[in-house]
Amino acid sequence: MKPTNEMFVEEMNLKQWVANSLLSEAIAEAVDANLLVAKEEDHDYVTKIDCLSSIMRLALSCCAEPLDERINMQEVVATLKKTKIKFLKDVGRRVLLNRPRVQAL
Repeated sequence: MKPTNEMFVEEMNLKQWVANSLLSEAIAEAVDANLLVAKEEDHDYVTKIDCLSSIMRLALSCCAEPLDERINMQEVVATLKKTKIKFLKDVGRRVLLNRPRVQAL
């Protein structure tokens, strides 16, 4: 969906649309479809949705109003690092659980 879409008239804007997507757990509709594959084909779908939701919540914190409610850049970096670590840990856990066991000789 483009920001020039007809739905972005009157009160609705991109920020509100993302916030609504988070509230309704429809974040998959607010991100580029290339970031996600069909649920049945992607074993990490839920992990990706969780990660993208965290990033979108962070983005909303960066554009909070009034200005003094906005998160500072040090917190942004720390949050992004935590999100990355959690994502890699969650994906890695699935990879380890699905790896065939190797028996010792």
